[in-house]
Amino acid sequence: MRIIYLTDIHDGLRGLKEVLLGTECDLYLFSGDIIYKAFFNPERIIEFVTLQEDMYRIMDDIKEEINPYDYATRAVRFPEKYQPNVVEKSHDYRRLFHQAAKTMKEKYELIEIIIQKYAKAPVWLLPGNYDIDLQYSALYERDLHRKTFDMGGLKFAGYGGAPVITSGIPEKLAVKFHEYNRNGKNYSEPEDFFKEENPDVVVIHNPAYGFLDKIPSFGHVGSQGIRRYLDDYTPSLVVSGHVHEDQGIVKKGKTVFLNPSNFGPVDSVFGFQPGGFFSEIELEKDLVKKVKLNRLSDHSIRHLLEVDCSGDKLELVHANSDSEVPAEDFIR
Repeated sequence: MRIIYLTDIHDGLRGLKEVLLGTECDLYLFSGDIIYKAFFNPERIIEFVTLQEDMYRIMDDIKEEINPYDYATRAVRFPEKYQPNVVEKSHDYRRLFHQAAKTMKEKYELIEIIIQKYAKAPVWLLPGNYDIDLQYSALYERDLHRKTFDMGGLKFAGYGGAPVITSGIPEKLAVKFHEYNRNGKNYSEPEDFFKEENPDVVVIHNPAYGFLDKIPSFGHVGSQGIRRYLDDYTPSLVVSGHVHEDQGIVKKGKTVFLNPSNFGPVDSVFGFQPGGFFSEIELEKDLVKKVKLNRLSDHSIRHLLEVDCSGDKLELVHANSDSEVPAEDFIR
């Protein structure tokens, strides 16, 4: 089985079309952050982000767990209980919230059209922290969040989202990453989900703690629950994204971990990240045989690295002389 794996597409629809046209495989997997911005208009983005931050500041003293949209809805319905400026901001926030949701759904419709027209193999995908719940979108039939499917004798299971609040995204519609500490204990829905399903291939947006999840000058940010699951179970393949800076491939026991880094371009605290990266994965039964790191740049697909995963240790098969990703950095 040959899989083309992309993560963090970030509105890179033209590039997505070019990859679908330029590759052959048995399966496409897209792992979160399909969208990057909730509006086409930069001014609307700034306005919505500012209002969202204002709403969180207004809610600072509230003891209960409530999201800004529900708080704004209360203020609109019961204006006599709130300050006039809060009511005004609540009206504006709700208006932009609905505009953002509408725009994002339109983007998912475009992606579905691209997939239907150009994909030559089945496509499954996850929402990330920049997405809304795909059950509300044109991509709902391809959504792998908390779902499984079987193909080629292998079981695939996915869990999307990430435990962060993403500025400028309608948070009430976002997928919740249900992992938290309470009364000294850590509860993790993804841990329970994967233990129950015991898949051969784990598809996640947010990585497991300690596996391709390290942010420079900050440290590891991955899921403790997924890590506990992986300490007890041995899927053949774990593909993740989210942490663009920890691009690489790791093998622990029989499990191969892969984060090809972002496909779509993105601005970050580390500067502009042009992306274009994606992977080609070859599986034979339940064994990962080879992984190729590719890059789409200047409308052309370049093959950067090829890694043999069939042995106890990862081995470099080939590295292009013009690869901007050093093999010693990618292979851990």
